[in-house]
Amino acid sequence: MEAVTGWNVSIHEMMELGERAVTMARIFNVREGFTVKDDDLPERLYEPLEAGTPGEKRIDRREFARGIELYYEAMGWDRKTGIPADGRLAYLGLEWLMDQEEP
Repeated sequence: MEAVTGWNVSIHEMMELGERAVTMARIFNVREGFTVKDDDLPERLYEPLEAGTPGEKRIDRREFARGIELYYEAMGWDRKTGIPADGRLAYLGLEWLMDQEEP
């Protein structure tokens, strides 16, 4: 990064910047009325593929739902609602978004 931009930043700082952006987008979506139910795939992706893979390869709904919960937890968001926790917002320097979570 420094060679291209002159910014002396670490990988950790760049990853935190990405996390901050994703969390801000999540707060925006929550504020606009999106819920956990919107964090789903199109129905056709849960259906078995007809060709190209052996057997009944498909995305399992329960495994996908569990993956979403694990993602929320890794991001510091509530596992059931997907709303970023106040502590995570504070860690990321996004305290000003704490009151904007509710639609």
